[in-house]
Amino acid sequence: MTFTASARFRSRPPAWLQTAVAVVVVAAGLPVAYPQARYLDDPDPELYLLILGAGLFAAWLAHNLMVKIIDDPWGFCPACRARRAGLVRAATACFVLVPVSCALYLPVVLPEQLGDEELSTLAETIRWAVVVAPGVFGIAGVALSAYARWAVVAGGVAGRHGTVVEFRRPAPQFSQQMTDQARLAERG
Repeated sequence: MTFTASARFRSRPPAWLQTAVAVVVVAAGLPVAYPQARYLDDPDPELYLLILGAGLFAAWLAHNLMVKIIDDPWGFCPACRARRAGLVRAATACFVLVPVSCALYLPVVLPEQLGDEELSTLAETIRWAVVVAPGVFGIAGVALSAYARWAVVAGGVAGRHGTVVEFRRPAPQFSQQMTDQARLAERG
């Protein structure tokens, strides 16, 4: 039995756009991170951040203008539903672990920071974990959420002109079902 859900299929952005974004990020981000790499004589880092922000905004705008979108109700098999449910559970777990990892700071590190003596090795380790873990869990949660979209689970992308949905590796049952529907449409 299939489950119908609204899916938003997007076309792939052009390769030149992805290359342009990478060039802008490196060209404007490198001088911010490493002052020795600044290209102009005595520039402010804000100038490079402004260039980086303007370049990323232009790339976002070009991406949204060039990508074709097909919103369509789509039927999903039980395997797709199970795959999506697993991704949603994993993303939820990552988002729950963000505040949990931050909560470790209070009972372990804060009492030692308030004292006059140096932090213990455990407190120092947890302090760095509290700094890194929320970012890691947050990024993993966002990535898993992106992969949990119905269109990504189905493996479909909109065609270049935005009129058809193409699939990279369709399941054999799906291919057979589409062939049968095409035959019925030809007869009708």
